[in-house]
This record gives sequence, structure tokens and C-alpha cells, in this order.
Amino acid sequence: MYISRDIIDLVRVRADIVDIVQKYVPSLKKKGKDYIGLCPFHKEKTPSFSVSQEKQMFYCFSCQAGGNVFSFISKIERLDFPDSVKFLADLTGIEIGDSGKTESPEIDTAVRMNSSAVKLFHQYLLSPAGRPGMEYLKGRGVTRESIDAFNLGFAPDSWDFLTAKLMAAGGDPELGVRFGLVSSSTKDVKKRYYDRFRKRIIFPIYDAGNRPVAFGGRIVGDGEPKYLNSPESELFKKRQVLYGFNIAREHIRDLKRAIIVEGYLDVIGCHQQGLQNVIAPLGTALTEEHLSFLARFSTEVILIFDADSAGEAAALRALSKIGEVNVDLRIGLLPESDPFDFVLKRGVREFMAVVDSSMKPVEYQLDRIAKAAPKKGKLLSMLDSFAVVKGIPYETERSIYLKKISSLLSIEENLVRKDFSSFLAGKGESIQRRGQLHEAESKANGFITRTYRDLVRLLCNHPALIEKAAIDFSEDDIADTVTKSVFSTLVKLYNSDDSFSVDKMFDFFNHGQEMDFLTNCLNSDYTFDDPDAVYTEIYINLRIHEIDEKISSFVSCLKSGNNDHDEYLAEVEVLKREKEKLQNYMQNKHTH
Repeated sequence: MYISRDIIDLVRVRADIVDIVQKYVPSLKKKGKDYIGLCPFHKEKTPSFSVSQEKQMFYCFSCQAGGNVFSFISKIERLDFPDSVKFLADLTGIEIGDSGKTESPEIDTAVRMNSSAVKLFHQYLLSPAGRPGMEYLKGRGVTRESIDAFNLGFAPDSWDFLTAKLMAAGGDPELGVRFGLVSSSTKDVKKRYYDRFRKRIIFPIYDAGNRPVAFGGRIVGDGEPKYLNSPESELFKKRQVLYGFNIAREHIRDLKRAIIVEGYLDVIGCHQQGLQNVIAPLGTALTEEHLSFLARFSTEVILIFDADSAGEAAALRALSKIGEVNVDLRIGLLPESDPFDFVLKRGVREFMAVVDSSMKPVEYQLDRIAKAAPKKGKLLSMLDSFAVVKGIPYETERSIYLKKISSLLSIEENLVRKDFSSFLAGKGESIQRRGQLHEAESKANGFITRTYRDLVRLLCNHPALIEKAAIDFSEDDIADTVTKSVFSTLVKLYNSDDSFSVDKMFDFFNHGQEMDFLTNCLNSDYTFDDPDAVYTEIYINLRIHEIDEKISSFVSCLKSGNNDHDEYLAEVEVLKREKEKLQNYMQNKHTH
């Protein structure tokens, strides 16, 4: 949903953060210039939750949650940014009206067409003509209650069942093609439109806002492909949608746990048995986007594989590429069949035993490798295990897993560690040399990252310096992606918004590392009597570091015996004089 900046600012002015927070935090009391109360985002006995009326911001010193009024509503009501604006607009009596439009008028139309299709498919399934579909579902064990809850439907073996009805109701067939509801072909220069889904059980797919955005179809009887899904579009992005989430949302939030299975029927079967925090990805492995989204509702995500899962290897590869996500991710393997059949035959207790005994991804992979060792052999299995452990960034954690490999494969621990060192050494430079290089790079990168973060922290607390920083610094020089993103947005917002205030930054960063960094910037004691002097010191320190790097580069060229010997010497002398001037300036500043 798009909402104009004017409306957002109007809502911001009307929705005073203290008034809004007090509706959720009865313990909030004024203490000095701020308000203090018990944090609504975690259990605590001593108040650590602070609200600043002056800054229009909140911050918890215990769990580090923080942001502006939109961030607060987004977090406590589990809403995305546009919905949090709409929520506050409704609360404060502001009519959004035509300013709150979807990204394009076509998307509104597509959602309406999908909604009509859901009803048509569902009604057909319940009619006598839908008997083949109903028999299939009942044969699998799907109840009538589940059919209604998930709006399951049936598409007849017809080329125009849906297309004719949509066109008769004034629907746009081209839009149907664009969003994957209808297919088309050209014959004799004339374009024909026909149903994409035929002779299939229909599984409507809803987004987090409970809008039907796509469909999955399972063939009844013979035919290929077995499963047919809507193609990706502006409305439907597989990497962001989870099947069943519209129903499971509140259960996931209440239990703080999401269980991920592989198929539509797996989700439905678990829900039938009372496991209503179960969802599934759509034709793709679990992605970082999925996990980041689920982290807003849960602290734990359990991925359950079928006993003969075809997607297990792909899922493990995808998980290995996922970065740090603030959620406890674990994996479990069913001893037989798929979740639907398993939970119906063996019951909830045995299914939950698998869930509760699930393992962290690395543990799971090592366990799977060890189980295959009798056939593959200890040596190859050990090397496979090393390939998994190699990707772990922390030496302490690596050490724990090397000990586990020793235990799983029954190989002496000292031999495992020695072979792992050889394994690493065989993949590049010697471990000692690589460690030295890494240490040197870390020190340099650490200094630059810290200094640019100090700069952004200074700008957040003293916004008058942003105009100067926009000239003196470029976002292209900032390697750290979080700092770069926040700096870039600060400059753009400052230059484009006459009523700029730093709390507006949370409109752009309402989750993720950028929000955490911003929260830290604005809630740490980082104000100065002379912010200009601090700014100058940051600028000079970065300039001196840049000069040192250039000098090192020229010295390396001199040592290599390059023909431009005199030119390099001259450059080094110029740089040294410039560095000396900057150092003298800094020294004189500190002595006066």
C-alpha cells in the first residue's frame, strides 16, 4: 500500500507517542522529562521501557527495542509500515481515503479477480459436479471443516469455466494473463484466452494481509504436471509468501514457534489435528526473507522434512546461504511418510516428539553424513563434515563441532583436528598466513566501520551537521552496508524534507539491522558541547587513514622496482606533508 508523505506526517503529528503507548503500557509514568514503564515486548519486573515526548521515540534498555510511534504499533500489532500508518490514522480519526492506494490500480483489480475465482472454485467443489475433487480430498483425509477454512476448490476439465465467468463479469482477461489466473494463445491472428487451471484441486494462496494472491492446483487423475502454481508477479513473490500463514499467524505469535512443512496438504493435515502454527513455503526452499518475516512473530522456526523428502538437499543448500537471522532455526526428520499422513496415523504427540528433538542445521547435516558413513566410508564422510564446519565463522563453535564429528564417526579427536587443519590448508594459503592477513584486514576495516558509525551517530544526534556531511562524505566510500544505508537515507531525507526530524528515519527502517543501529544511535549518550569539533576530528581521522593507505601502496610499488621510482617518491613526500599538516592541526586543537 502506498500512502503519501503528507498523510504520514499528518498521522505522526496527530498520534502523540505517549498517548499511544499508554494504551498498551498502563504502567507508563512520567519520570523527569521522559516516561518510564514495563516493556510490553518482554517480561520484566523492573521498568526499563522509556518514552521521550520530546523526541517522539521509545526505547527499552533491556531488550533494545526502539523506534518511533509507527515502529511501536508495527511491533506490538505485528503490522508492516503502511498498515501501522493506517492503524494510527483510524485511531486518531484521520481519513486516508484516496491517498492510501495499492502500488498500482491493476493489483486491486487482480485481487478482486482472484477473490471471485476463489468463490467460483470453492462453489464448484461443493456442487455435484465437483464430486471428483471432493472424493480425492476425502480419500486423503481432508475434512469439510478444512475445505471451508482453507477455501479449497476444484477446477473442472474445461477450457473456459473460469475465463467465461470472469469476462462476463467485466474482468480483464489480459490482467488475468499477467497475474497467472488465465492463459492465452494466438491462432489465426486472433488471441484466445483459456483457463490455466483445469481438472485440479485448487489451493488458494493468501498473503499476510489475507489477500488471495495466487493459486496452486493438484491434478486429479492422470496428467502432468502433478502440481501447477501461479507464476510470480507483482502480486505474488514466492520468496515472501508462506502457505497457511493467514490462518496460522496468531497461533505462531502466541506460541512463539513456527513449524515449516513442505506441502499444502501437510499444512492442512496438521491444522486438522490442532497444530495451527504450521505453514509451508511455495515452490521454493525457505529463504532469508521468510525467516526475517517470521522473526517478527516467533523466536523459533522448526523445519520438518518428509521421510523421503525430495527437497531436503535443496533446502539445506539454501539454509547454508542464509545469514544471521534473529530466530532459532532447527530441523527435524520424520521417521516415515509425510506430515499429513504421519500426524493422522501416529498422532500429535509423536509428531511433536520429532519437533522437540529437532537439531540446529549444522548438527542435522553432520548427523545425516554420519548415518551415511557405513556405505560411504569414514574418510569421505569426514571430508563431507569438514565442508559443513568450514563455513562456521567462530573458532569456538567450530571446535565444538569437530568434537562432535569425532564422536559421530568414532575417530580420535586429535586426528580429526589435525586433518581439519590440513583440509583448510589445502584450500588456499597456509592457515598462519591467512590468519595474519585476516587480522590485518579486520583491524583496518574495523577502524573504518567504527569511524563511519561514529559519524552517523553524530549526525543522528546533531542533524545540523548533515548538510556539511553530504558534501564531505560519499556513501560510495562506506563499505559497511548498514551504515551506508542509514547515511544515504539521512542525507536524502534531510535534503527533501523541510520539516526533517530524525524520528522519521524509522519510517524507512522499521525492522532489521538498520533499525537496530538507528535505535542504538538515538538512545545512546552521544551529544557534545561542540559537535562541530567532533565532526572535524572524524573527518581528519578518516583522511589520515586514507593517506596512510596511499603511502603504503606507493611504498609497495617502490619496493617492486617499478620504473616510476622518482614519481612515487614525490607522491609519498606530498602525502607525508599533508598528513603532517592534519596531525599538527589536531594537536593544536587539543592543546587550546
